[in-house]
Amino acid sequence: MIFLKEKMKSLFKFSPLLFLVLAIFLMATPALATCDEQYGGVCKELELQIDKEVWDPANNSFKENLGIHDYKFGPDEEITFKLKIKNTGDETFDEVHVKDYLPDYLLQLSGDFDFTLYDLDPDEEVEKEIKVKVVSAGEFPDGQSIICVVNTAEAWNDKEKDKDTAQVCLEEKVLGVTELPPTGPENWFILLPFSLLAGLIGVSLLKFSK
Repeated sequence: MIFLKEKMKSLFKFSPLLFLVLAIFLMATPALATCDEQYGGVCKELELQIDKEVWDPANNSFKENLGIHDYKFGPDEEITFKLKIKNTGDETFDEVHVKDYLPDYLLQLSGDFDFTLYDLDPDEEVEKEIKVKVVSAGEFPDGQSIICVVNTAEAWNDKEKDKDTAQVCLEEKVLGVTELPPTGPENWFILLPFSLLAGLIGVSLLKFSK
């Protein structure tokens, strides 16, 4: 009985570490396939797939997501998203409908946000870019200088539906400021003689007092 209690104590002692290792393993394990659970819970791989990415100005490349520690877009700054719609099956899709859903604080600029693709052949992939703009600084929520939003895109036909997201973070910052403003008067050299004179007077008074 004592032995069992000691074992239970050891298990509870190390359980937080075990849960942490398990969580890291699950997050690091990629999904095997994009699928749709149908027919009694069986995972059926989708033949119609959509992938959404966002342009990262810091690395000059498209990324799946930009988190809180990545590049953050400022007020009125443009953001470029890329949509990739692919037919991974062996039959042509007569029609594929695609729609992009903008979150709050992003405004539509250019590109197709709601369109239909016709005759998407097997292994064919279509790429589309859309551009949006961050709202002005005055439209940021009160008390939040940084907010992260998720942009969602969907693709569907008469048989299947798939969706993907891309996260971006927005920061209420002033664009175009490359240097700090001066901290002292511009004509500081005019005050230099007065400073020297004040120093000499101070030294003379000190000697006189002695």
